[in-house]
Amino acid sequence: MEDWEKLLSELAEMIAKIQRDIDQSFKDFWVRNYKYFPEKFSVIEPLYDIEDRGDRIVIYMDAPGFSKNEIKIRVTEDTVEIIAEKSKERIEEEKNRKYYVKQRLYQRLYKKIQLPCKVRPEQAKARFKDGVVIIEIPKSGAEKEVEINIEE
Repeated sequence: MEDWEKLLSELAEMIAKIQRDIDQSFKDFWVRNYKYFPEKFSVIEPLYDIEDRGDRIVIYMDAPGFSKNEIKIRVTEDTVEIIAEKSKERIEEEKNRKYYVKQRLYQRLYKKIQLPCKVRPEQAKARFKDGVVIIEIPKSGAEKEVEINIEE
């Protein structure tokens, strides 16, 4: 049985390496060719952490450059969806020339996170501090582990 487990472990590591290599190849492609596909870069996939604090789940998600008014959060019993959008247009006029420079910015941040357990979405709370969205959601009691005795 140990040979079988070793084989499965090696196979899993090979597949994980292939997946990392493919992911890196796609990232490299987009970095080298971003100017040809600007729409690809209008949506940012943010970094996030999920912390289990026993009675609740806490999510920390980076949202630099956005304000709290530009962020929408939707919570279900097993997912959290975070959407942030902003657009700006800046017009600069140079006094010695007869033209305008228009610069437009559109940024969209989107992440849908599958939670590790069921939560109570109606009791979710969020705050925004230093470019980080912090969401706290109480767990629903349904998935608590309970030890029971066998009856005779």
